[in-house]
Amino acid sequence: MEAQRRKRNELVGEQVLGTKGELPTQADTPLTLLSDAIDMFLQHVRVHSPDKPRTVRRYAAVLDHVKRILGGKMFVEAITRPDTDDYKAVRSGESSEQHPLRRITPRTINYEISVLRTFFYYLIGERNLAIANPCAKFKPLKDPRVKAKRRPPTYRQDELNGIFTTCEENEKAIFATFLLTGLREEELCYLTWPDIDLRGRDNATIRVSGEGKEGFSPKDYEERVIPISRELAELLGKLPRRSKWVFPTKAGNRHTHLLRRLKVIADDVRVTGATLHKFRHTYATRLLESGCDIVTVQKLMGHSDLDTTRQYLDPDEKLKRSAANKLSLAVLAGK
Repeated sequence: MEAQRRKRNELVGEQVLGTKGELPTQADTPLTLLSDAIDMFLQHVRVHSPDKPRTVRRYAAVLDHVKRILGGKMFVEAITRPDTDDYKAVRSGESSEQHPLRRITPRTINYEISVLRTFFYYLIGERNLAIANPCAKFKPLKDPRVKAKRRPPTYRQDELNGIFTTCEENEKAIFATFLLTGLREEELCYLTWPDIDLRGRDNATIRVSGEGKEGFSPKDYEERVIPISRELAELLGKLPRRSKWVFPTKAGNRHTHLLRRLKVIADDVRVTGATLHKFRHTYATRLLESGCDIVTVQKLMGHSDLDTTRQYLDPDEKLKRSAANKLSLAVLAGK
């Protein structure tokens, strides 16, 4: 059967290229156009994940690259493992559309191949295509940045001081919530007042939930409750409740451009590399540096994989120096 499949794919390729060759009669079944298969897959994702429009957009963008690079094969049955290797080679030589001087990273290419693998598993499992997944057990490209185990960037305290003393009161509540809860941008923008429990400021919490929020659900569909400090509870308690959203725009709508405002404030106080996600990195790093165990941090961050949390474990130079200074010959000798 494997030999037949390979021969079939070889003949399909020959047909696409205009060379001679006919499909064997025993394999006389309809072929699936790559473009049609992609449309079916994206529709499947829309139906099964209606609250994940960003996922659909990301998948669609990846599969646009697939059509551009592998579209010459025309049929999904003609795509083989060497084609996925060719795809990686082509993408490695391309640049980002938003940043023409920046090459596509190995991490991005590995993600794109994982999407392609999911696409083929859908065709095999849901559409009953008698094909082998050409991306199964694919060899990921090595990323020097991952290999170097670079710790995610965080804000210094002086940078945070500059941001919080410059922003307005409602903006201070927004950025403080990012810093003191580790929320993702979408999670914060979709916060509603029923998600906030301020009864007893010493036991206040924020709940990340998709309940009653069209177009949103927590990542991996895992809801979580995050304890918040008394300081943050007091900030949130002072906010006016003029919308169902905790942090609405002036028109009462959900915020969508928080990064733009942060960039303006950061430029004013000369903070470089400011991003909303950097608050989340700072939250996780501070928790671990304060002695919080890694499993607790994983749950607070909403990570499905402990390895994702482990990236924050690399201590900074100050902590390394402090640890080294505690050592002495007497201690080492057991005296």
